[in-house]
Amino acid sequence: MGPAAIRAVLGLGRRDRAALAAALRTELEDGPNASAEVWIDADMGAGACRYKGTPLTFGAYVAIHRPMTDDELHRLAQEDRRHVAATGFYVLELLSPAGAFTRGPRLVGHAQT
Repeated sequence: MGPAAIRAVLGLGRRDRAALAAALRTELEDGPNASAEVWIDADMGAGACRYKGTPLTFGAYVAIHRPMTDDELHRLAQEDRRHVAATGFYVLELLSPAGAFTRGPRLVGHAQT
C-alpha cells in the first residue's frame, strides 16, 4: 500500500479495517463492481504508470491500484521472510466518498473505460 492508502486505513476503526481488508482481498480482480472500473494513465514522476480505479462494496470507497510486478512480489517475500501470493496489488490510494468534498483531485491523467 502507498502512504495515502495506509493513512486511509489507519483512519478507520477496527471493524471497518477488517471489512475493508476483506473487500480488497476479493474485489480488486473481477469483483462485483468490475464493470464500473476505470483505467487511469498517470505520470508519477518516474514515467507513465497505469492504475485501475475499482469501486469497492465497502462504504463506497474506490481503490486506486495496479498489479504488482514479479520483482515487487519477490522483494516483498524477501523483506517479510515469508511466502507471498503469486499475484498481488499495489494500492496507491483509497478514496472515500467524503474525500470528494474535502480535497481536490490527486491524480493527473487521462481516464479510460
